[in-house]
Amino acid sequence: MNRILLKLKESALVPLLLLLITIPVAHFGYNAFSPTVKDLISLAPYIVFTAAATLSLVYGRLRVLMTLLTLVTAYWSFTTLLSTVGQSWGKFSIEMVFNSVTILGPLNIVLFAFWQEKGSMVTDLPTKLMVLGAQVFAIWLVCEYQHQPTLFFMTQMIWPSLHPDWVNVSPIAYYIFIIAFLAMSGLMLWQPSTINAALFSALIILFIVSQQLLIPGYLSVFMFLAGLLLVGAIIHETFNMAFKDDLTGLPGRRALNEQLAKLGRNYTIAMMDVDHFKKFNDTYGHDIGDQVLKMVAAKIRRVTGGGKAFRYGGEEFTILFPNRDVQYALPHLETVRETIANYAMKIRDDNRPKDDQTGKNKRGKKAKQDSSTVSVTISIGVSQREGANKTPEQVVKAADDALYRAKHAGRNKVST
Repeated sequence: MNRILLKLKESALVPLLLLLITIPVAHFGYNAFSPTVKDLISLAPYIVFTAAATLSLVYGRLRVLMTLLTLVTAYWSFTTLLSTVGQSWGKFSIEMVFNSVTILGPLNIVLFAFWQEKGSMVTDLPTKLMVLGAQVFAIWLVCEYQHQPTLFFMTQMIWPSLHPDWVNVSPIAYYIFIIAFLAMSGLMLWQPSTINAALFSALIILFIVSQQLLIPGYLSVFMFLAGLLLVGAIIHETFNMAFKDDLTGLPGRRALNEQLAKLGRNYTIAMMDVDHFKKFNDTYGHDIGDQVLKMVAAKIRRVTGGGKAFRYGGEEFTILFPNRDVQYALPHLETVRETIANYAMKIRDDNRPKDDQTGKNKRGKKAKQDSSTVSVTISIGVSQREGANKTPEQVVKAADDALYRAKHAGRNKVST
């Protein structure tokens, strides 16, 4: 549960703060702008939508791309309704377009949020585009032939006691928004991520602009924010893929190389790996091996003394101590080694619940039956920049040599 809350904090905090900041900006600040600035603001969503769509195509983020197309359709529809073109439409077309956006918009956001990318973009994208295109074509047909039963179905008062007076969308749209909010909340709890937080924010923004459509500034300012959040989510996820190890959550080899390039003239590097890891994998299987790597990474992450932990590759890890010498780093590394050596890790069996709280309750009832634990140790080699070791690569090599000395000395040791 703590891990889920931490991920929620990392992924949802920034979108929430930006939403809170944008409300007073749109409500009070928009009218202070000149007509020229207002025209630029009305174009801003299209600019940021184009940037987000480009990034989505480049990095294969179809969920984001389809959400963008939903928002673009909604933004174009609403701006057209507010323009002289939309005001020249008949009452039927105006009501039909508004209700279509407020009903199909949240449905599409949820649909594309849960519709995971499978296969290649060449096979996935046309299918998703056909779904969106079919909706647009259906709305055009209804407007063209003035099909009254469809509009009546969209606007009829269902369960009037559940429809608050302050809500400016139809009852069906209001109920769909509620269901969509619940579905996206479940997705955020199930898979907390920056992308899902941005998709959830897009849903909230669509509801806000649908509610406050007639207030100047709300539509363009909030739609710009939606595009901005989606751009930021793609960049953040791409950065994590490039620089963070997916299994352990530690910064990966590329992040380590960047840090090595930024080191000054005084630093210490520790190389470490899990003892007998191959034998452990052969005995318990790769799933248990992954659990061990996660546990070791979690302990290494908590290194004190200003150390920065990285996953070097496989069962190897690295800790950097910028502006510190070996003598300073040694006691902190010894603490890490002892912590891992003294930790008895419970093996997850196939019947172990994925939910942490359920697992705790089960362990309380079946402590003896589920008492299988394993212990692992790590060996550490450490070196600092001095003498012939002048470059980070040479210091890493020296620390690696010290790691092998620790191995040959019996393992579960720190060697310099």
